[in-house]
Amino acid sequence: MQKKINTGTEQLLACFDRGIITLKLNNPRYKNALSENLTPFLRRILKKINKDSKYKLLVLKGVGDSFCSGGNIKGMNKKEKPESTEKKINNLTKKQKELTGELYNLKIPSIAVITGPAAGAGFSLALACDFRIGNKNSFFVSNYSKIGLSGDYGISWFLTNLLGEAKAKEIMMLNYRIYADEALKLGLLNFLFKSKFEENVSNICNEIVSQSSLAIRHIKNNIHAYRRNKLEKIFKIEAKNLLECSYSNEHKLAVANFIKK
Repeated sequence: MQKKINTGTEQLLACFDRGIITLKLNNPRYKNALSENLTPFLRRILKKINKDSKYKLLVLKGVGDSFCSGGNIKGMNKKEKPESTEKKINNLTKKQKELTGELYNLKIPSIAVITGPAAGAGFSLALACDFRIGNKNSFFVSNYSKIGLSGDYGISWFLTNLLGEAKAKEIMMLNYRIYADEALKLGLLNFLFKSKFEENVSNICNEIVSQSSLAIRHIKNNIHAYRRNKLEKIFKIEAKNLLECSYSNEHKLAVANFIKK
């Protein structure tokens, strides 16, 4: 029987059933963008999940026709309170570690269910999960350089580790959409189901939770062991470079043009 979990915000829905915790990004009007009414609560619940032994699997979804469109672009040109650059870098680094870092380093396996766009930071969010399952409407796109930014939330690390340097540069610099069939070939999607989608997703979830949770946790830990520390360093590098981009006129102009379109 499903049990609803209070996340503290209507923009993040959560329920628990037979070892599986399902989180739904619930901001469909803005394609489930990572707003200030969503991400702090997502960070908080990820930390709680990692401390509770009753959870065996995390499933991350988006409500409506999107997984996650990334950051709130309309809020990017707003004036911020004055802070030193170093303080801003440390703050963004901390936010990255507590979101995609926490998600990637969860003790339990995680599945991103992609039924529409996973863009920008939403792309990073999907890559931080252990598995990605898509349908015919799934696609991935970076879009960072289109708005004059260099990427954050570990996207450069995730993409390079998964696809290699050349492909990561191609995806980040050309910003084309990677649709479901190509995403499956590249390995961005582990599974692509064009029919009986919910049934097939459920079967994969049930297969994972039917096995020894201790064994599954150790398998994940073993595979992550050799590269975990490198991700921590990438967060700070990305934070420094993204903030430098965010101060530029090119970024402000790109955001204004993006909103106008």
